[in-house]
Amino acid sequence: MKKIILLILLIIPLSWSYCLQSIGLALSGGGARGLAQVGVLKVLDEYGIKVDCVAGTSTGALIGGLYAMGYSGMEIQDMLLNISWRDLLNDVVPRRDYYIGEKRWKPYARYLFSLNKNFLPEIPPAFFSGHNLINTLFRFTYSSSSCVNFDAFPVPFRCTATNICNGELKVFSEGSLHEVIRASMSLPTIFIPFAYKGEYYIDGGVKANFPTEIVRNMGADLIIGVQTNSGLKNREELNSLITVLDQTVNFGITANVKSSAALADILIKPELDDFNLLDFDRVTEIIRAGEEAARAALSSRKDTLLVSHYPHNCEFISDKILVNEINIRGNNYLSKAKIKEFLNLKTGKKYSQPEIEQSVNNVFNSNLFEYVYPTLVPSGLGYQLDVHVKEKNRKHLALSFSYNEENEFIAGVTVELNNYLQRNSKMLCNLKLGNITEINLDYVKNFGKTWGIYFRLFPYLKEFRLVTYNEDHEKMKSVNSREVGGTVGLGIYINKALISELFIYTFRIKMYRDIAAFDDTFFKASGVGFKIYHDSLDDYVFPMRGTEIMTKFTAAKKDYYSDEGFKKFFSRLRIILPFSRHFSFKYQFEYGSYFKNFDIPFDPFYIGGYESFLGLKAREKSAPIYKINTLALRFRIMNRLFMDLQYNFLSLGNTDIWLPEEDNFLHGAGIKIGYDSLLGPLRFAIAMSEEQKLNYYLSLGYEFDTFEFSRH
Repeated sequence: MKKIILLILLIIPLSWSYCLQSIGLALSGGGARGLAQVGVLKVLDEYGIKVDCVAGTSTGALIGGLYAMGYSGMEIQDMLLNISWRDLLNDVVPRRDYYIGEKRWKPYARYLFSLNKNFLPEIPPAFFSGHNLINTLFRFTYSSSSCVNFDAFPVPFRCTATNICNGELKVFSEGSLHEVIRASMSLPTIFIPFAYKGEYYIDGGVKANFPTEIVRNMGADLIIGVQTNSGLKNREELNSLITVLDQTVNFGITANVKSSAALADILIKPELDDFNLLDFDRVTEIIRAGEEAARAALSSRKDTLLVSHYPHNCEFISDKILVNEINIRGNNYLSKAKIKEFLNLKTGKKYSQPEIEQSVNNVFNSNLFEYVYPTLVPSGLGYQLDVHVKEKNRKHLALSFSYNEENEFIAGVTVELNNYLQRNSKMLCNLKLGNITEINLDYVKNFGKTWGIYFRLFPYLKEFRLVTYNEDHEKMKSVNSREVGGTVGLGIYINKALISELFIYTFRIKMYRDIAAFDDTFFKASGVGFKIYHDSLDDYVFPMRGTEIMTKFTAAKKDYYSDEGFKKFFSRLRIILPFSRHFSFKYQFEYGSYFKNFDIPFDPFYIGGYESFLGLKAREKSAPIYKINTLALRFRIMNRLFMDLQYNFLSLGNTDIWLPEEDNFLHGAGIKIGYDSLLGPLRFAIAMSEEQKLNYYLSLGYEFDTFEFSRH
């Protein structure tokens, strides 16, 4: 009996020691595959297993950081399911968020290439800057902003990144949580290297993709490791850009993962062979795979995994914060005052996380930055708000092309200079060659940030062919038109609402023979004008909601550098009313007038074509006075595929009569199909004319007049 009692007394302390062992959790990287770790956390919560410390790399840093803050596996799952992963990887400012000053230029190319100091194209360091990523991380980790020591979290936390300059592994134990997670998630070629405290970091997985050693160094007696990285693929599997990129990254990872996995006392390795590192549209499936693997590994040991868990001493933010100071970090060419005006936050006031995030996006929506994000530093009774920015390259090059039946193939090149000649300025230098030849130079100097006045200088040269059609829509003859001119304007712009301009203009037109006999003509005009513009369309080519208003009025007086005296008015109203994400109603009204019975041979309104009037060829008719009403039902068939059912009617002539007259009243109807391709918009239409004849339209690329607002 004494021996039995003695044995029990010896076993009890040993069992206590085992039960009170420190358990650590190591979470590997793996891109989208790493989201399987959320399923593992859900099972840990279900089994009542608590951990004393957690370390993560890349996706594991994100999930581990949230878990360390005290979020449960289910809460993390809800957070990750309620974000758009497509938007998270897209750093393009949505057109609906543009300031009106940017919308005055129509789209002219799909891609812009940065130019170096010698004006030569340079390859970007990665596909994405990570603006949406780090601001989403700020939203997730906002409540922990007062905790700079990760040992103070409910679960002590570490994450890793790789210093791209010297190749050394960096283990973060303190700092701004969303910044260090972003550094750890900087997957090479996907996200640009992240600048943090004077160093540049890429994905921690390059040096330590499975941080079991780090968890051991944190004092863990027993390590639960979750391995979600992909293994090396065979030749048959390397059939896409993503798989090749995954393989390239994995060369350096595979060796260190094998040794790290050996340190795990319990290794959880979900079945993820069917997923790649960018399969973020399959989040639910990936999480489920993590749950299944965790149950298989932990169900038989859940009753033995008891830990000595200590309370944390981190005070989390639960409400608005008082901002005592605002600093701008990282700006070079743009003044801090301008950035603060975009930000529109004041010291001495309280702000919530959504208000801070919206203000940061207001800065980003200026289209001048690669990324903008906030950090908070405790300061007295409030916080110091630091806004970190990375300015875009000030010089860009865009190559474009377009094809349609009227102008055939046109190639273009545009150089865009932002804040290059002067602060707060923009210049576009554009050249087009083909059946249309254009040289345009548009320079705008703004005096203000989100609102103010501006000065414009716009010289141009344009040459194109005018075709005359008969009543059967057949080409009869053509002449060439060469126009040289320019405008100088002074205008105002108001946030996202309105832009207007007073301007003086001059132009000279020469029309000369091309096919068939034609007496060369020459005309010049100079005068003054006024224009006003509003645009809230969510997309210019295929909008599903919003309004556009363009109005121009010009006047010239005979003998004042003009061959004729005249007044000219043009206005276009476009309204897109959405009924759902995939269905909208469109109404468009277009009106042009010279105000009197005046046959203008030199600068009439040209009517017909895909954007103008279905039922007529492009520029088939001309008149000094016209009105077009367009009604359409627009369907978004797929994400990038659109269809319009359209009806339009036209009145035109030499007198401004608003009631329809049979002789000058035309109907047209048709179907438009549009696809937003990687090369630019592809558009096709078939329409029936007044004479019940079919007309066809085909257009590829950006055939719009980028400088429509800038012209007289």
